[in-house]
Amino acid sequence: MNTTTLKHKYYVGASGHRDLKATAIEVYKTEIKERLQSIVEAHPDKEVIILSPLADGADRLMVYAAKELGLRYEVLLPMPKALYETDFDAGSLREFRALYYEARRCDTVDLCETCTLENISTYSKERDAQYRKVGEEVVNRCDEVFFLWDGVQNGLKGGTADIYSYAEHKNKSRHWIQCERENMKGDV
Repeated sequence: MNTTTLKHKYYVGASGHRDLKATAIEVYKTEIKERLQSIVEAHPDKEVIILSPLADGADRLMVYAAKELGLRYEVLLPMPKALYETDFDAGSLREFRALYYEARRCDTVDLCETCTLENISTYSKERDAQYRKVGEEVVNRCDEVFFLWDGVQNGLKGGTADIYSYAEHKNKSRHWIQCERENMKGDV
């Protein structure tokens, strides 16, 4: 008879900027690991799992920190994988695919009401709506969410500030790690 007890899952989401300052990455990862370790210790009866869309920057840094702690992760994509992959350059695409195929589970959010595969195939307000939807869904599915963010409220729909506000509205536990950005193009 197997007496192994199945642990309940405790989800921690990832959100943040794609262009984190390269010279600070290890500092951010150390802080993420310390906070994740505290979450693990606070919930010994649960399996802590990271949920990430695997975008460049914050999303992937959360996954790497989790892996170093021996935690598993799941992927939630904003759109079908083939379309999402067009966001990445060759090196980033290789990294994305390696992480994607190592994930415990991969899922994709449904298309927004106004979105079609055609109108999200290039950059558009509909594609931005899909990014917003995945950010909101990460918040909805998680017990806590990490935000690697510079704190700038710029009003861009689907950006880090928008998703942080959504998490605040949903009264989700938030971990804000103040981050510098490599460049200031866009919000995400």
